[in-house]
Amino acid sequence: MRHAKAEGHADADELRVLAPSGRRQASAAGVAMAADGLRLDAALVSAAVRTRQTWELLAQGLSGAPVPEVRE
Repeated sequence: MRHAKAEGHADADELRVLAPSGRRQASAAGVAMAADGLRLDAALVSAAVRTRQTWELLAQGLSGAPVPEVRE
């Protein structure tokens, strides 16, 4: 899955944070995935701020979300 909507600017691309709409998207995605009965065995997450934020918000909606493996 791709990260949710991010802000358009930051000092560096990897420092871009989620936009308010992206925060809502990520939370809604987790709820929707749980409603569909999706259970994840693993999560590989980029070290970019926006991808880690997406995962954190998405994982709140999932039951038993795995600990993510964060990679550069």
